[in-house]
Amino acid sequence: MIFNRIVDNELHNLYETDTIGFDIKDPSYIPDEYLEQQKFVIMRTAQGIGDWGVISAMPRLLKQKYPECKVYIPSSVLLDRIYGTPYEHSQTIFYGNPYIDGFCDGAPGDIFHDQYRVYDNDNIDTPLVEQMLKFWQFEEHEYADSQPELYWSQEEKQLGDHIISKFTDGEYGCLLLSQRLGTQNGKPDEETYKRDVANITKVLKENDLPYFYWSSYPLDGTPFNFINKALNIRHINIRVQLYIKARAKLNISNQCGTNHLVVRYSNCIESQRQFPLAHNFVKGEVYL
Repeated sequence: MIFNRIVDNELHNLYETDTIGFDIKDPSYIPDEYLEQQKFVIMRTAQGIGDWGVISAMPRLLKQKYPECKVYIPSSVLLDRIYGTPYEHSQTIFYGNPYIDGFCDGAPGDIFHDQYRVYDNDNIDTPLVEQMLKFWQFEEHEYADSQPELYWSQEEKQLGDHIISKFTDGEYGCLLLSQRLGTQNGKPDEETYKRDVANITKVLKENDLPYFYWSSYPLDGTPFNFINKALNIRHINIRVQLYIKARAKLNISNQCGTNHLVVRYSNCIESQRQFPLAHNFVKGEVYL
């Protein structure tokens, strides 16, 4: 792995390392001088929607600890300047968030991103956002409420409620089958596939509900075609999808970042792929 530094909107590859971050037994912390400026940019070096979503509680927690601070999220313009691609997931996740002060197209000086974290080898399954906030000089009680959070507009809620009422009569579930179903390190793995199928099938059969579903593969070509189908939501706006998932009685999937995003609002169950989960662990998620 490469440890990166972002300075004056430019990415610098510093050195190779086997472990990203700082050991809690010999930690480093964010400079006091940066905190005194009270102008913070939250940055991830991974750009998936789940990657951004798992740190979505960070603006609120920063505002609680540093009430006078300003919190900014990188815009697609800034991400394009840094990575050469105008990634948009940061804006998808933080749209409507009342704890941010805007999306920035640039930021002078250092941006202390997600590789600046404090890890504990005696407590490996620690959420990434909590490791990051330790670096930001947080005490444990100050980041306890770290589950992902989303803020929907009234229009998004109204559309989501309309879809829910049109295709269900009450309780429902959501099924998500990502392209990582039955894989390890991006490659098909028979043992993982059998485990995913067994875990997901058991939950589905124990919960006889109509299911909104999103699948990387045609559902009729999977072992899960027996479900009571409410609607394929793959082509619905992603934020509306997340609202529908948040209102569900349960969400079941193979291990997938998108499922993590609604654990604050719904019972989320995943067929685990990585052992241990380490920084991918999310509080409240049920891992099978």
